[in-house]
Amino acid sequence: HIIEEGITVIKGPNGAGKTTILKLLYGLISPTSGYIKRHFSLDDNVASYIFQNPVFLQRSVEENLKHVLLCKNIERSKWNQLINDLVNNYSLKSILASHVNLLSGGELQLLSLLRSIIIKPKILFYDEPTNNLDHVNIKLVKKIISNLHDNGTSIIMVSHNIDLYENIEYKEILIDHGQKKHV
Repeated sequence: HIIEEGITVIKGPNGAGKTTILKLLYGLISPTSGYIKRHFSLDDNVASYIFQNPVFLQRSVEENLKHVLLCKNIERSKWNQLINDLVNNYSLKSILASHVNLLSGGELQLLSLLRSIIIKPKILFYDEPTNNLDHVNIKLVKKIISNLHDNGTSIIMVSHNIDLYENIEYKEILIDHGQKKHV
């Protein structure tokens, strides 16, 4: 079992297959042999996936967040409260009206995280959370991950950044050439 309660970090050298395993677990790709047993459907709001290089609507941060809520069939009457709670919890209200073209790489990475957690998933798949982030935003992502964990979200992530999971209890899976290694 790879998906368990808590935080699981998939580690390994570049090209080892970490991102492929993450995509297999989430269901973005199918295995060429064997099977993966999931206890969730991509149709429910149980799981979210954050890509290494996310794509955004060419609109404001707020419109990108609303688009997720629309796609996930969240009642419109709840949208403003969900968005405000999220940006206020992490002091990101200042970027809410900003167009994505005006955001830094780190702010775009934070937006991809916000888009994924606004539905309050039970499982979060996160591929390289610290891409394009400076030290301040790495601390913010660490805080968000810690808060998600404290609120019962299981997190499966691929990360080379040791600072991200420093002082956080996690399960480690080492992958090399697509094979799980004993840790």
